[in-house]
Amino acid sequence: MSDKLREKVDLLELLRAGSPKSEKALDTTNLKYVLYARKSTAGDERQERSIEDQINECLRKIVVPDGITFVQDPIKEQCSAKDPDIRPKFRKLLNDVKSGKIDGIISWHPDRLSRNMREAGEIIDLLDKGVLKDLRFATSTFDNTPTGKMLLGISFVLSKQYSEHLSESVQRGNKSKTEDGYFIGKLKHGYYINDGRLFPDGDNFILIKEAFKRRLEEVRLKDIADWLNESGYTVRRSGEDPAVFVWNVAIISKLFKDPAYAGVLSYGENYARLSEYYDFEAILTEDEFLKLNKVDSFKSNKLLRSSILGRNRETTQADLLRGMGYCGHCNKKFSSGLVAKDLREGRVYYYNYRCETKGCVFKGKSLRANIVLKAAIDFLEDHLFTTKENYENFKQEAVERVSELKREYRSKIMSLTKVLGDKKSEYEQTRDTISKNPGLAKHYDLDELKKDIDDTKEKLDLVNAKMSNLKGAYATYEEYLELFESLPVKLRESSDMEFLDKMLRLFFSNFMVKPPLTANKQGSIVNLVLKEPWQGFINSDEFFPGRT
Repeated sequence: MSDKLREKVDLLELLRAGSPKSEKALDTTNLKYVLYARKSTAGDERQERSIEDQINECLRKIVVPDGITFVQDPIKEQCSAKDPDIRPKFRKLLNDVKSGKIDGIISWHPDRLSRNMREAGEIIDLLDKGVLKDLRFATSTFDNTPTGKMLLGISFVLSKQYSEHLSESVQRGNKSKTEDGYFIGKLKHGYYINDGRLFPDGDNFILIKEAFKRRLEEVRLKDIADWLNESGYTVRRSGEDPAVFVWNVAIISKLFKDPAYAGVLSYGENYARLSEYYDFEAILTEDEFLKLNKVDSFKSNKLLRSSILGRNRETTQADLLRGMGYCGHCNKKFSSGLVAKDLREGRVYYYNYRCETKGCVFKGKSLRANIVLKAAIDFLEDHLFTTKENYENFKQEAVERVSELKREYRSKIMSLTKVLGDKKSEYEQTRDTISKNPGLAKHYDLDELKKDIDDTKEKLDLVNAKMSNLKGAYATYEEYLELFESLPVKLRESSDMEFLDKMLRLFFSNFMVKPPLTANKQGSIVNLVLKEPWQGFINSDEFFPGRT
């Protein structure tokens, strides 16, 4: 940015900060408004979506809250505003303002109205003369004062104003493109990209399809990556010759979690089924993809996490002490995951830790999580933190934690109560707007607004319930004794991996396992690192020995 432009930007921000507000709120009851939306690039139908986004944001942020009534349907124009007198609809709009047919204009951003000085000057002149009585934007606030009009003029010509909201425009465009089935990335293994559409890329498509098939058959990630590397898989990037692509476990794991291969394109929380837009050839079915990732739906990428399927076919999280384990041979972190084994009674899934460190003598070998579980539970059986000092320390921390939670919950309750009130107000205002402007009904979804209200109320009820549960949240000494004496038994009997993980993380920060280089891993050395205050209790001998 040039020094002169930077000075103008600084001036703009300074003036914004000190801009006086209109002394008297404008009465919009009898004013005649129109909404103007413009897209720079005229052309095919999918460009129209950006205009609809502008209209919807203006309705949500301006029309509904202020109870404004339109005298005609929104004006939509696909034309550049860089040069004057090339937009027929905009020219008619200004003529209608001059003739008194329109009193106020609503638009998404000032640059939707003008990006040239002549038409910008016309707008400011109409404001000066009082012919144009009101001007409102979804992305900024305009005050009909001398300073406000000066700021508006600067906004029309400063490129910074354009760059500041460019990222918002791009994000909105990406969201819209995704929802219309257009892929906005640069590479999708197994496909080539033509105008945002994905088409099978010859041998690469066949290789990726075989990779998914092998994974569905429980082949290890590393074995699949090695096989792809041996198959001579190459990628073609724009303007470059085909080049060999090197696969590893992390890349192949990410590939298998991408719903695009099942025909579901995602961008953030936005999804689109590609088969609804063109003849897309998926590598696997949606059901196969969900089965592969052990999830029930495509609602959120957060759901695409590993799960473990127990003997009773109940699904639980396979995150037992994930990220806490270290290999005792190389001192590097273990990876962790599932290994399936077919027994007479059916398929059973085991949760294993695995060393992936190049050069380690234990590289590529695994050990089952029950080795760590047994060591941790044995330790808790041998060290009972049930002295009076233990309890007083526990109670002090519990009181502090409860006070912290109360502050946190009070803040959430206040925030959610305000959000709930705002959403209820928006719902009522939207109903009133639709009753005044029936033609705008297609731009609103009252059912969705009602669902937002219900969801917010549910969140508020949950926080209120948590607040109520804090009453008497810390245990008596007798309850504390009972808890610690029964804890090892509960841990041994439990098959709930989420419970095991949560409880053990309260006591241990990490562990290191040095298994012998034999098949059964018998005699593995497990070193557990305690958290505070438990480590302090061990150091000062403030515990009772358990088993004798």
